[in-house]
Amino acid sequence: MSPGSPPPRTLPDLLESLREDIARRWRAGVGTVLGALLPPERVHPVGMRKLVAELGAVMRSDSADERLSHARALGREHGRERSLAGFSMRALVLEYGVLRSAIYDSLEAAGWNPGLAELRALNQVLDIGLEEAVGQSSWEDECGPGGWLHGLLDHAPTVVYAKDTAGRYLYVNHGFEKASGWLRRDVVGRTDHELFSAEVAEVFSSNDRHVLATGQQLTTDEYVPLPDGVHVFQTLKFPLPDAQGRVMGVCGFSTDFTESKRLERERDEAREHLRRIVTQLPVVLWATDAQGVITLFEGERLRALGLERGAYVGRSAFDVYRDRPDLLAATTRAQEGESFILEVEMNGAWFMTGVSPVIGPDGNVMSVAGVSLDISARRRAEEVLRQSEMRYRLATLATSDVIYDWDLATGDIEWSELAAVQFRLSAEEAALNVDAWSARIHPEDRERVALDIQMVIDQGSAHWTDEYRFLRGDGSWAVIADRGQVVRDADGRAVRMVGAMQDISEQRATEQEAKRRAEFEQLLIGIVSHDLRNPLSAISMAATALLRREGQDERQRKALGRILSSAGRASRMLRDLLDFTQARLGGGIPMEPRWVDLHALTRHVVEEVRLARPERTLEFECRGDGHGMWDPDRLAQVITNLVNNALSYSPERGVVCVRTRGLRDSVVLTVHNSGAPIDPELRLRMFEPMKRAEHKGARGGLGLGLFIVKHIVDAHGGVIRLHSSAHDGTTFLVRLPRGTPPPASDAEPLAPGDEPG
Repeated sequence: MSPGSPPPRTLPDLLESLREDIARRWRAGVGTVLGALLPPERVHPVGMRKLVAELGAVMRSDSADERLSHARALGREHGRERSLAGFSMRALVLEYGVLRSAIYDSLEAAGWNPGLAELRALNQVLDIGLEEAVGQSSWEDECGPGGWLHGLLDHAPTVVYAKDTAGRYLYVNHGFEKASGWLRRDVVGRTDHELFSAEVAEVFSSNDRHVLATGQQLTTDEYVPLPDGVHVFQTLKFPLPDAQGRVMGVCGFSTDFTESKRLERERDEAREHLRRIVTQLPVVLWATDAQGVITLFEGERLRALGLERGAYVGRSAFDVYRDRPDLLAATTRAQEGESFILEVEMNGAWFMTGVSPVIGPDGNVMSVAGVSLDISARRRAEEVLRQSEMRYRLATLATSDVIYDWDLATGDIEWSELAAVQFRLSAEEAALNVDAWSARIHPEDRERVALDIQMVIDQGSAHWTDEYRFLRGDGSWAVIADRGQVVRDADGRAVRMVGAMQDISEQRATEQEAKRRAEFEQLLIGIVSHDLRNPLSAISMAATALLRREGQDERQRKALGRILSSAGRASRMLRDLLDFTQARLGGGIPMEPRWVDLHALTRHVVEEVRLARPERTLEFECRGDGHGMWDPDRLAQVITNLVNNALSYSPERGVVCVRTRGLRDSVVLTVHNSGAPIDPELRLRMFEPMKRAEHKGARGGLGLGLFIVKHIVDAHGGVIRLHSSAHDGTTFLVRLPRGTPPPASDAEPLAPGDEPG
């Protein structure tokens, strides 16, 4: 259906609207055909006028039986009136022929394109009316046999014939002669099998036998081969009774509607072809009448809406879209005669809809047609682009980097909004092209930056990074870290560079200050450690010499012991301080690994601690292979720190357990004490410098022991873990990978005299 065509009107609608025109044509036709036989106005047949007036109502009935019953009543009334008025049978048949012509002429003038079902139903009504009128007139008039009946039927605009019960033709009219090519004299007295092919004759005879057997009329389509091809006849056959009511034969009326059927077939084929085309397009075709009732709803994209074709046909658009104010407003605009295009969302799909009202001759809207194109893919792409642009804008606002997009062909650069703020530029100055950008690079850096960029482009690389000084709008210099990504076309030619400029001036200044401070700290620690080592060595040596002298009383020996202990603790603190400085400066604690037995090393350190703390109980266990590639002095430092730490934070009568266990690829050292659990907050910072638990029995220190322990373990590629609870006590676990053993000739196992002191 064309979007611009008015909605179709049914045959009953047309017959009712054209009844005055049909009546006028009928009167004119009757006047021409009957001439002097035309009765005056006062005796015009009421039955015929009633049939004209009620023809639309007759055809509107959905039941074929009701339709034909109504037509019979009108035909009988007309036949009775004609008989009483003294009109001949000829006039009666001619009037029905004129009526049929008047109806067809009026419908044709109105542009009616007949459908097969409608044409068949109309012919049935007219044929039944004629049949009843003729029968009624015969009974009323009691006319005797004569040649007048043949003359009347000859003028009927259809094929009329009668057969006896044996199938022999009793009568055929001129229409039969014209359609079949047989003359009446050659037909009467012969059967269908003598006139037509066996196949066609059998169809005719079978229909005749059905009428004779049932005593009922039969309406059917009969296909008859004629010289110009196969013709289709709509046939009405009914039984012929004699005066006593016995069936004496079969009468038939056959109307050739081959051309109508051909036109209908071509129309159906064209519609099907158009439907196939439409169903392949991503559109929905729809139309409404002047009141907004949907008359067309087709298209492939109905699937996107979860609907079937014709889903809303017959429903008002105002009802279908009652929950969509936007669509109700669009419907109202169309009903007011406005043409427009809009985009609407339906069940998650987006459509671009063109709306076009059809205006009638009176200027009023006759119907509204529309085409809705599925643009969901385009909308999704637009939404993705919008989201991408929004993310880009938010990202440029969230970062401290200045984002740029440089067109390498034109030299134009698009900058993010932060550029003016970051570089302290005015709005005019912020619109930098490549020349203006290059001019603000420090003269000492400019040539290097340009050459590096050109080299990246020429060599086909994708990434470029550099650092340079950039002149701000206030005259100060910023240190810029620039990162660029080269975009190339399908041929590999560089067309754009997209990148980010980060102002790292404060970072570089902070790094310089930190470097200067670290160098100063290292120098200071070196001076202090050097200056303190000498007096501490002198104190230790003097105290040792005094202890070796004889004659010292107990009080003096204890005092000298405290001096040696304090000097040793000061030496360890000095060593921890030097290790801490080296770790913080990034150089790391120096290591000298060699093939060591951790079992023997741990046993030696535990014995040393026992000698220094004879009042405490230390237990040591070992199993498995304890060898690995480690620095024995540093591991002794780890063991000493962990054991002393366990002694310091456990009860005086508590036992400290030290265990070493060899696994396949590593050796595990654990130090356990039964002291109070370490606070959970402190556990998270135990290995940070200057962090230690408060304990009244703990000896003073710098709080660097565990920090240095972790750095030594890390330097060996190991891990250290802490577990502490009221039930299980506190355990430090160190896992050290064995490393690769040296060749047998180079291995130097730790000998008893080589233990670290």
